[in-house]
Amino acid sequence: MKAISIILISLLVFGCNTKTDKNEDNQSLELKKGKLTKFKFSEFQIEKSRLGPIKIGMSIKDAENQFSGLTRKKDQAINFGFGGGSPAYLYYLNNEIVFGLIPKLGTDEILSIITVHPELKTLNGLNPKSTVKQIFEKYPDMMVYKNLMNGWEYFNDEEMDWTFVFITNGKNQIGVYPRTEKFSEPKKLATKSSWLTIK
Repeated sequence: MKAISIILISLLVFGCNTKTDKNEDNQSLELKKGKLTKFKFSEFQIEKSRLGPIKIGMSIKDAENQFSGLTRKKDQAINFGFGGGSPAYLYYLNNEIVFGLIPKLGTDEILSIITVHPELKTLNGLNPKSTVKQIFEKYPDMMVYKNLMNGWEYFNDEEMDWTFVFITNGKNQIGVYPRTEKFSEPKKLATKSSWLTIK
């Protein structure tokens, strides 16, 4: 009886160890697959209402089927200037953020796309980390606006529904804003955009 008990305990211990090893192997394979599948920036051009095949109004699930080679982290949309409590799904390549998807509150439908990586290009050759000078060269009538809620500044391309966002404050702001004005000609041209929002 004692010998049978020892055999049963040994089988249980071996069985548990085997299961754990399989789980670890599956995680390792998933990580390796992510590293081997390279994200192709050239296939994700910043356009009107879309980032390559990812479109405004698409579900997060469908959008995630359009790419591979990135890891996802969940954040809060408020960190990108959106109120209401929505999440922000951020996608990274080697710990560097590439873009993010913000859904409408309580849904899986994409409201906005946050583009961050400088290798993502717009139709007119800019990128989410372009300098004010580079943006100004493409938009000679450029005006920067101040967000009174968080102190950031931004520039809108109304035609394309793009917003270049600059995380600035009173010490390093791009424009000069008299009390009666909310917009200004850009003064500091070397400042880089923090990200570009597709709406």
